[in-house]
Amino acid sequence: MLRWDEPVSFVKGATPSVRHAWESLGIRTIEDLFLTIPRRYDDYSKITSIREAMAGENVTLKVKVEKCAKVNTFRKRFQVFKLSVSDATGKLTTNFFNQPWVLTEFVEGREIFLSGKVKYDPRFGKTLVNPLWESTEKDTLAAGKLAPVYGLSGTLAQKTYRRLMAYAFENLSTDTIGLETAEETVEFIKNLKKIHQPESIEEAEEGRKALAYIEMLAYQVALRAARKDADIHGAPPVPFDENFAKNFVKKLPYGLTGDQKRAAWAALKDMESTRPMRRLIQGDVGSGKTVVAAFLMAHVQHAGGSAALLAPTDILAKQHYAALRRLYGTLPIPLVLITRTEKTEGWEDMVKQGNAVFVGTHALLEAKRLPADLALAVVDEQHRFGVDQRETLVVSWRTDGKVPHLLSMTATPIPRSLALTMYGDLEVSVIMEKPAGRLPIKTTVCHGNNRDKAYAAMREAVERKERVFVVCPLIDPSDALGISSATEEAKRLSKGPLEGIKIGLLHGRMKAKEKEEAMQKFIDGETPVLVSTTVIEVGVDVPNATIIAIEGAERFGLAQLHQLRGRVGRSNLASSCYLLTDAEGESFQRLKLLETISDGFRLSEEDLKRRGSGNLFGTQQSGELGLRIARLTDTDIIAKAQSDAAKIVDEDPELIKHPVLKREVERLRVTAHRE
Repeated sequence: MLRWDEPVSFVKGATPSVRHAWESLGIRTIEDLFLTIPRRYDDYSKITSIREAMAGENVTLKVKVEKCAKVNTFRKRFQVFKLSVSDATGKLTTNFFNQPWVLTEFVEGREIFLSGKVKYDPRFGKTLVNPLWESTEKDTLAAGKLAPVYGLSGTLAQKTYRRLMAYAFENLSTDTIGLETAEETVEFIKNLKKIHQPESIEEAEEGRKALAYIEMLAYQVALRAARKDADIHGAPPVPFDENFAKNFVKKLPYGLTGDQKRAAWAALKDMESTRPMRRLIQGDVGSGKTVVAAFLMAHVQHAGGSAALLAPTDILAKQHYAALRRLYGTLPIPLVLITRTEKTEGWEDMVKQGNAVFVGTHALLEAKRLPADLALAVVDEQHRFGVDQRETLVVSWRTDGKVPHLLSMTATPIPRSLALTMYGDLEVSVIMEKPAGRLPIKTTVCHGNNRDKAYAAMREAVERKERVFVVCPLIDPSDALGISSATEEAKRLSKGPLEGIKIGLLHGRMKAKEKEEAMQKFIDGETPVLVSTTVIEVGVDVPNATIIAIEGAERFGLAQLHQLRGRVGRSNLASSCYLLTDAEGESFQRLKLLETISDGFRLSEEDLKRRGSGNLFGTQQSGELGLRIARLTDTDIIAKAQSDAAKIVDEDPELIKHPVLKREVERLRVTAHRE
């Protein structure tokens, strides 16, 4: 039997390659396996005849093998096997690729199930696209059912994943799950089965929502417990100095917008209190959130305390450090950079002395790297940090036992309802106005061969000594999606449309030093074109970058495309965004919205309408919060969880009466986003 806390290596049939794939997906224990839910479901429940199978439908056919033979092709290392099958109503052919074992499996006369989408070809008649096959001699995993589709990695196949999940269900020791009563355990298992082995989409969603509530309750309890602890300790009040504020703003290279002034004033009023500030500044790309944070941190330093700005990546931390140096100019504000790869000389002494502004990554959170007089902690792109990291910033580092004020910033344009979902314990300030002098970014959707327009614009930009981003959604070659990876795209561009231009490469699997070198070569113009994954999505600021081309644009959410678009147009230079796609229909029309809508908040609302409660931002931001089942758009569930969490924390702050909830809260507190 499989225990809930045992490693997934205990699942019979989990080969080293399967375990490696699961590891890369964050699945290490039996609990992880069950709580990693399907991305979607393929409906193969309709078992029909060949005659009745209609083009465009997902169906399951019960057929007899007539013939299976290898087809000669001109491509090396690419094998095609043609399968001919029949039933009482007709015949059908389909192809299997690079699967030589089918010759021994599909023997003449064998009865099998084939599941897939029906396609009609004028020349060959009906066929199935990428069909699944299963024997009729034993229980099926997909044929005749609603089949779960899991996230994959490496060589792990859906069929293998489903088979191992079925084994895990059959062999799970339910009394090791650790719930408080037998009734709760039965209900929990029932909901797991609804998710992994549903009879209908409605049943799958019913099971997901039941478990999403449990997870979201733990998340809200974790946030409220942190807030309550902070309120008990209190914060150091930061007195407002009107003369300093006026002089600081006067020395800025440009005046503050009305939204910036309102956000700064709200935060300054918060920090005058001994109740710890918990405020979120939500601003569209290029709206000037960093200037507001710089102003507030300078104010804290002027008042005699220290401030710290935490960024999710080394690249972004160094960019913030450089920006603060420019903004502070000749002001006597000590500025300290602490990342894993670079630290300001004498930083240890400056930590001891305090009364400075510190900038860094997670490295700042290590022992003795934050000053004892920390009065303000600023977190950039907070959703990229786990609950534990957020709490680390607001526990007491001070000798007087007080906790610092907390200011969070995000450039992700989120509808207000979702902002309250993600940041339920924070006050929200919104910055929508753009600084004066910024030109609108011209956005063009390039379909198919129209990419030539984008490539011509890239060459012209390079000739003007400007910089060009090219963004791809994948890192390694994977034609399953038909999209070029960053590495393959860099090679293709250098030998084709951008031949003769030096091209750099940047992606999340590179070491920190390699990323920095790639970015620096781009900034310096050594490689004026940078092919990248979405590692450049947030915060990267290269003022003379004027063109961004996004390959496979239909694979991204509107809000994420808007984020990427914001990497250009950060100066008074005219800038363009090219969305490169082969998509048609609804996906193409969705991209066309970006040609006419420049407001990120409007786009996020459109994304919410069109994509519903799915993966709203193109990346799994629920996962970045440490959530495995709940979604950011489960607003009803979250509202109930917030209400229930408030009662639980008030009545049982140590969670003595809620041991299972306490365990889940502790799991969330050690969850951290990994780029």
